[in-house]
Amino acid sequence: MILFLDFDGVLHPELHDVEVFCRVELLWKILRACPEVEVVFSTSWRELHSFNEMLDFVTCNGGEDLASRFLGITPVLPHSEDSHHRETECLTWLRDNKQENCPWLALDDTDFWFVGPNLYLVNHETGLTEGDAEAIVERLRNANHPI
Repeated sequence: MILFLDFDGVLHPELHDVEVFCRVELLWKILRACPEVEVVFSTSWRELHSFNEMLDFVTCNGGEDLASRFLGITPVLPHSEDSHHRETECLTWLRDNKQENCPWLALDDTDFWFVGPNLYLVNHETGLTEGDAEAIVERLRNANHPI
């Protein structure tokens, strides 16, 4: 199972005076509850930061044991008239890594970037919540086939 991870609006609310990555412990909770899940960064942060920098952002101060579960980043594709470009980036990563048949879920706060059922939409005003974490774990555990 692959989890495509956005940062803004997911790991922290989209507010200017909120600490970045203030919801990362909920990501750790999800990953510890679902040891078969691996993560790919699908955030716009990948255009400014290296994989290793992003890995540090999401694992430092308590999540270091999860570092091996982060596989890479989605490709940055040119924007087209396809408004579902983030889903296209996820599908491209799956194809390029020979994981086309692997079940996947994207955690993102922007619904129009996706067209299929593979999105778990997070409220950008709150970022991940305990309720989201529980719902995501349930969804991941029930994903025995492509979503």
